[in-house]
Amino acid sequence: MVKSTVALLCKSTSNLKKRKIDETPDQYLKKITHLYLNGKHLDEVGPELALCKQLNVLYLYDNMLKEFPDLSVLTQITHLYLQNNQITRIDNLGSLARLEKLFLSRNCISLVEGLEGLTALQELRLDNQKLYPGESLLFDEQSVTSIAETLTRLDVSGNALETLEDLTPLKKLLYLSAGNNHIKSIRKLSEVLPSWPALTHLELQGNPVMKKLRVRDAIVVNTKSLEMLDNKPIPETTRQFLENWNHVKGIRLDNS
Repeated sequence: MVKSTVALLCKSTSNLKKRKIDETPDQYLKKITHLYLNGKHLDEVGPELALCKQLNVLYLYDNMLKEFPDLSVLTQITHLYLQNNQITRIDNLGSLARLEKLFLSRNCISLVEGLEGLTALQELRLDNQKLYPGESLLFDEQSVTSIAETLTRLDVSGNALETLEDLTPLKKLLYLSAGNNHIKSIRKLSEVLPSWPALTHLELQGNPVMKKLRVRDAIVVNTKSLEMLDNKPIPETTRQFLENWNHVKGIRLDNS
């Protein structure tokens, strides 16, 4: 087992804020704003983290953590990086009202929950969770609704999703990455796309639906602000042509 210590915290700060000779560890940690605990083989973060009361950015990715550390007193955090751990549940976030970015890629999360207190969250990365065979990522409705007014960037790629319906409350999305899932139906996809009127970037490559005839056309006419689809630009002339065609004849969709 590898657990964080006060000494480790003091060694894991920015070079721009070195500890003064006459400073105690407690005094030093109370002033730091960035903490670099990534790649330390940690499986537990102890209570000494609470000393870092001015912390804005916490790097804890590439460790072996199975649960969130206690962040209840770290109310100044704006960026939290926990990707590539073994976390199974989202919790201990209720006091992080200033959190803007939450990175949880490549963990073991099967249910997206515990986001109710994140009233400033702008970016959430949940891609490539280590799920059991036959399992797909699930979303708690209350959690999704609670971040709907602020979230602009979301990555849920590689999570065996068959539909994006649970994400429709997220009206402010500008960027959505949902590639490498199990989305098959053009019609169902077309029904949810208008839920994100501000969407400018969409990634769906690696889904079965993207192999179907005219799927790109259907996506374009159902996303009025979209500029990029699977890293390819959508020229305004193409959009205008498809919208005119759809108005006159309609774009015929696969019924599946």
